[in-house]
Amino acid sequence: MAIEHGNGTSRFGQDHLDPRTAASRLADRDGVRRQCAGLGRTAAQDGYRRMLLSALQERRSDRPDRVAFHCCPGPDGREVAVVTGELLVRSDGRGDTALLGALAPYGFEVARIEELDRRVLRLSNPEIGVDRLTDIARFIRSSGHQASVNHLTPLGPVWKGVSGPENTAGAVDYPPSFAGQATGPPVKLAVIDTGVTAQPRSDGWLTGLATDANIDPLDEFPTPNGFLDFGAGHGTFTAGIAAQVAPDAELAIYRALDSDGVGSDTRVAGAMLQAVADGARILNLSLGEQTVDDQPLLAIEVALELIAERDPEVLVFAAAGNDGSSRPCWPAASKRVVAVAALAADLTPAAWSNRGFWVDCSAVGEGVLSTYVQGEEAPELDPSPDTFGADAWAVWSGTSFAAPQVAAAVARIAQEDGCTPRTALRTLFAPCRALPDYGWAVPILSGT
Repeated sequence: MAIEHGNGTSRFGQDHLDPRTAASRLADRDGVRRQCAGLGRTAAQDGYRRMLLSALQERRSDRPDRVAFHCCPGPDGREVAVVTGELLVRSDGRGDTALLGALAPYGFEVARIEELDRRVLRLSNPEIGVDRLTDIARFIRSSGHQASVNHLTPLGPVWKGVSGPENTAGAVDYPPSFAGQATGPPVKLAVIDTGVTAQPRSDGWLTGLATDANIDPLDEFPTPNGFLDFGAGHGTFTAGIAAQVAPDAELAIYRALDSDGVGSDTRVAGAMLQAVADGARILNLSLGEQTVDDQPLLAIEVALELIAERDPEVLVFAAAGNDGSSRPCWPAASKRVVAVAALAADLTPAAWSNRGFWVDCSAVGEGVLSTYVQGEEAPELDPSPDTFGADAWAVWSGTSFAAPQVAAAVARIAQEDGCTPRTALRTLFAPCRALPDYGWAVPILSGT
């Protein structure tokens, strides 16, 4: 059933032929070049990201109902965003009393996080600066306890470089069902992201995915101003990728990032556990962050531990990141997560993609075609902002858009073969070739 696809093989290549004409693909290439030029790690891109983080802080400065954050330098000097005044500490029950006694002079408000089975303590004091917080976390770790600042996990929407999604004349026909080939029931695939648009579409895509709890408002910060927010439509785009690859999967969308692309370690962890409680067997996280001390994201690590205890067959996929770095990006670098890097359209490694020993596989991440939202881009994100109409399709680049291809491919194989997600993952990788630092190269959707 596998067919040749570029330099590797794919079970799905014949189902995902590019719908664009040669002229349309050519027209899309300039936009994709701009996208990819804005990814990776250069002084100009670091400057842009610092500007973007400052803008994000300003946009929520008068919104006490939204996550407030500060920035501190990571090990390589890049700004890392953390929730203002919060530490996370792994609870070990009897030892907490002595630890909290040592921390009493700092005036933390202490609460056990219920959705994490009370295995994590949240220590809050908004008056403590980020430098002091990171020092306290290091002190706690030196005393034998797991501890971390509460990181933001904004990889997907925020670290996309100058130039966001681009309009395209390409649009994929609503996919046929492959359920007739299946020997098993549909697999529930959860996309944990910015949510999904409530805008109606007339082309059949994304029907029935929006709920009261997962709607991406698109234009919320600083107040509705007529422009799409910085992270608007990211979840809609990711969901469209999953629906193209696995049209018969039971797709569920969870909103853990707001429409500016901001969400905390703890919020993402809670969404992961809720998705599994709702029956999801596969989770896609097109988000992540390099951390202050290269430590795992504590709340997500505990969520992964709980998921493994409750259903060891659940698979979690995460984007490897867009910094062109080998530094671990979390949660992708976790041993319990399938880390997905990006390839160019010709299935060669994308230079801007993170890579390393911790990456498991890679898929095309340059100029991926998917569903988008109606609205006008903010000029801060694109010097030549696009206006997207109804039933919009766009091309976009990033490891965010490689990860859901692999997650959905596993969901489809599990249904078609009537097997577990982990067996489906092995089946998917079997005909693929391995690339140094990029893992198994898995050709699924075309790029640009």
